[in-house]
Amino acid sequence: MYYAATRLIALLAILATLALMIYMARPWGDNYAYQSLSGYVWLLGFALWAILPYFVVLFLVRRPFQSQAKLIFVIGALIISLGGVALYVDAALLHPDPQGALAFIAVPFYQFIILGLLTGYHLLFSQKRSL
Repeated sequence: MYYAATRLIALLAILATLALMIYMARPWGDNYAYQSLSGYVWLLGFALWAILPYFVVLFLVRRPFQSQAKLIFVIGALIISLGGVALYVDAALLHPDPQGALAFIAVPFYQFIILGLLTGYHLLFSQKRSL
């Protein structure tokens, strides 16, 4: 059950992040930044960076967890996914600002810190069980 729910949350977070990024970048029309192919390449690079933590969640959810570690990982995945999307919504819709796109650079750093803590907890918990 937790596997499907966590995967669904991460996939929805990927879609929401990409939709908000495209909405903020506005690569259609006569936008100066997208007059050549290099603008689209930069947008693709930033999009990959922004959704990378969600792919790590998808990868980690495949590993076997003990019952207590499952709950901690699901809570961590919710914090990463819903928290990240909430920060992107805040930057894009609630407080629109020209520097709001920097959220797509900064938020993955914080998400990776949380992922590092979750992975460390998982390793510590799995080593404690094997001793």
